[in-house]
Amino acid sequence: MFSCSCSAANLVRMRFVIQFRLIQTLKRLIACLLICLCQPVGAQTVELSLEQGRIAARQAVLQGRPELAGDLALALREANPDDRVAFIVLAAVQPQLGAAREGRLAGVRAFRLSSTEGERYEAARLTALAATNEERYTLSQIWLRRATINAPDERGLAQTRNDFRGIRNLNPWSVNLRFSITPTNNLNGGSSTDCLFEIDPTGDGSATFCAAKFSGDAQALSGLAATGDVRLEYAISRSAQQRTSLTARGYARAVWLSSDARELAPNSSNSDFGSQTFEPGVNHQRRLGDGTLSAGVTAGWSWFAEELSLQNNTVNLGYSTAISDQSTVKMSAEMQQINLQSADRSNVRSTLTAGLSYITEGGNRIGGNLSYTKQMSDSINEGFEGLIAQMSYAWREPIGPAQVSVSTGVTYSDYPTYTLPLQAPGRQDTRIFTSFTAGFNDLEYAGFVRTMTVSFQDTQSNIARFERDELSVTLAFALASDAGRRRRAC
Repeated sequence: MFSCSCSAANLVRMRFVIQFRLIQTLKRLIACLLICLCQPVGAQTVELSLEQGRIAARQAVLQGRPELAGDLALALREANPDDRVAFIVLAAVQPQLGAAREGRLAGVRAFRLSSTEGERYEAARLTALAATNEERYTLSQIWLRRATINAPDERGLAQTRNDFRGIRNLNPWSVNLRFSITPTNNLNGGSSTDCLFEIDPTGDGSATFCAAKFSGDAQALSGLAATGDVRLEYAISRSAQQRTSLTARGYARAVWLSSDARELAPNSSNSDFGSQTFEPGVNHQRRLGDGTLSAGVTAGWSWFAEELSLQNNTVNLGYSTAISDQSTVKMSAEMQQINLQSADRSNVRSTLTAGLSYITEGGNRIGGNLSYTKQMSDSINEGFEGLIAQMSYAWREPIGPAQVSVSTGVTYSDYPTYTLPLQAPGRQDTRIFTSFTAGFNDLEYAGFVRTMTVSFQDTQSNIARFERDELSVTLAFALASDAGRRRRAC
């Protein structure tokens, strides 16, 4: 029990007593509060139980009296350092009293003391609000993601997701994360044949023989690949019409060779096929007419087998605009200078891309892209021209438990000056590829979307060493752009 006293200075003083009494009615409690708030002179003491104190503190919050609520909560916390209601009330009122950090810390404590989804949802939302008052928007987004996990119903989930979008618009930071695990029959991009090059002395294919064979590590090796892809963006200037951001990307890939691969390439280790990339850059977007113009500059360093393999500099320009309520056109141009560290030479690659997306009346999305690439090189074997055509289809409504999309395409590459001993100049590769992706939205957790992608590609070439095929299954966890959906399965 504690006493609520009112003085001429309208300040609330509370003292706890040892004995317990029956909980007083809410009517008597509110009467006590009104006496404390309204009497200008004199003093009156009303003894309240701990439970009454909790009710009084919450009622003060609802009535918009943060000072009184804070005083009651501090008294409750003094009586019981683990009083969850005290911390909840402090999380709610401290930001209103100019103490957002203290409110956030109280919210964190209340979250730890919570035992139900509803309690955790309440604490997480109050902690996010306090972090927003501190202008710590990324931290606020983290707590809103925790709130989505514990949302008690669809209404609470929708409210939290809307709040998340609002904070995202305020936050100069943007974070995208993707992690994947991929079992594959060709983790090194090796040849599907063991023949380095064939000789056909008759010219009719009747006496073709293999003049040299690939080493084991140059052939397709099976195993498991794991990747991590982190992209950061920080807006240094933004308005309703434009946004300029600093960007950074970190990518890492690790592989584990299968027993068959180790037998085929006994001198190879897992680290021989690992890779890492780091790419800082600057990006600018601006509304132009009915569309959006984007431009960017990126530098990059890539390591393979624990050694720096190449450095590149990239400039890109793009424009997208809606040509109807259902159709959007995108165009882009990119130029990349690739400096090969081991060969001490540079290649210059230019790419032009045009794309069209269309949303059907049922909400399904159809997409198509056409790209042209040309690479100029000092090496006669690395200059080429290529054309890529790709189509995709994504269903709006789930098929069973999954959001489903498919993609397929073909790539044609021509290396007119490619030369090998005892073979006519020229190399032509044709690659077909297709993928099937299922996104399990009902298994979202704190905004991480779980997807499974089955991919197949096959490359045919007039030079046997470049013929390859790959079948892989990728299990990925990607951070959604909004707060995601609440957990329905662990």
